[in-house]
Amino acid sequence: MSLQACANLVARADPERFAAAMSAQLQARNVLLPIYAAAAEVSRAPWMTKEPVIAEMRLQWWRDALDEIKEGKCRRHEIVDALAQVLTLKGAEALDKMILARRWDIYKKGFESPEILLEHVRDITLGPLIAALDGLGHLPHDIKAVENLAKQVGLARFLRGVSTLIELKVPVWSNDNKVLIYSDLCKEALSLSSPDITSPALIESANCKRVLRFVLRNPGSVEIGAIPAFPITQAFSRMLAAWRCN
Repeated sequence: MSLQACANLVARADPERFAAAMSAQLQARNVLLPIYAAAAEVSRAPWMTKEPVIAEMRLQWWRDALDEIKEGKCRRHEIVDALAQVLTLKGAEALDKMILARRWDIYKKGFESPEILLEHVRDITLGPLIAALDGLGHLPHDIKAVENLAKQVGLARFLRGVSTLIELKVPVWSNDNKVLIYSDLCKEALSLSSPDITSPALIESANCKRVLRFVLRNPGSVEIGAIPAFPITQAFSRMLAAWRCN
């Protein structure tokens, strides 16, 4: 039942990752869904309260859970129970860095530079990527290309959420001079060398470059929430990526 709980959570909280996981074979889903569910739970934690101390405690709960998994223990929790069965030591360490990066969501201070934003989205996205790749036995020795892919995927996901941040009056930048930097961010991310999709862990990246190329041409779409979903091409990209992984 814990795996079903993971699937239900990811379907509600992160439809794109759910679709990516369901495009993979069953054995891979058993690894992907608990990792994606944990990432979704962590992403929600800072937004469930306006009290920074309580938000910090929620994130620390997950850090403690990861420490217990590394020690061969497991607290009673549907998501943690499933996660403990597939998470490697490297995966736990990567998810811990993801949790630390999520502290931005508590204090919501604007980014001081595009470079800092890219590092932030990299750390958030790299956690599930490394955890999934290592859990599937597909983690390469040289992870630089995976780090680059994390920047691309993370930036695409972040850009989709900028309009919501603006609605919530959460500053994206620490000053007003960076509003038109989105095209430069996409240009930088697209220039990075990233791996081909040869693992189910990478299926979630199937549509990110299309999003980045759109924003590169239409930077004004970011803050008004006008980035298209590309549903047909997105579905085709996932199917093609899944076929390459088989």
